[in-house]
Amino acid sequence: MVYLSETQEDYLLDILKHTTKSTVARIKDIAKTRNVSLPTVVSAIKTLAEKNIINHEKYGYITLTDYGIELAKNLLERKKNILRFLTFTLGIPEDIAIIDAHKLEHDLSKQTYEQFIKLTDFLAANPLIKEQFDKFAKREAYMKLNEINVGETAKIVKIENSPIKSKLLSMGTTPGVQIKVEKVAPLGDPIEVTLLGYHLTLRKDEAEKIIVER
Repeated sequence: MVYLSETQEDYLLDILKHTTKSTVARIKDIAKTRNVSLPTVVSAIKTLAEKNIINHEKYGYITLTDYGIELAKNLLERKKNILRFLTFTLGIPEDIAIIDAHKLEHDLSKQTYEQFIKLTDFLAANPLIKEQFDKFAKREAYMKLNEINVGETAKIVKIENSPIKSKLLSMGTTPGVQIKVEKVAPLGDPIEVTLLGYHLTLRKDEAEKIIVER
């Protein structure tokens, strides 16, 4: 397979996008998409044409060769698989994953990329194991209510066994309910919170039994 730089791969994917929509691509459309000058695009197009990836006559439309189509589709598939690994397998938020995927997709070795796919496929085929991993990955994100700052809102994950558990359950408090820390005494005890329209004062040892997620 011919070697392409990161920028050349990005140009190829842009051309694929344009030709998928309009059969052909134009220099000015690519320049607008990439926010670069026309001479910059012309230079990149010339290089891709020399590598038999695109067809382009001077001042004419740009089309992908059969080889170019295959190469672009492989790059697009790679991009999707890496993004899926970051979002599905690792649970990275999509906005962050898109940025990270762009960094990874150009430099990732074939061996590592193939292992990404295998692990993602394995977890997709074994939902119970995926669930266990997700819980393990979130463990550090869980906090005790007394560790939340004043003014912050968190979601109740669980209430550990304690006298406060039955009290909260009687108020309709269950996992998933939002709770807000309104005020904390100077020594950290007691703690005033609001949830489901209630104002509640908790001792520190009671708040420690309420596990929340920011």
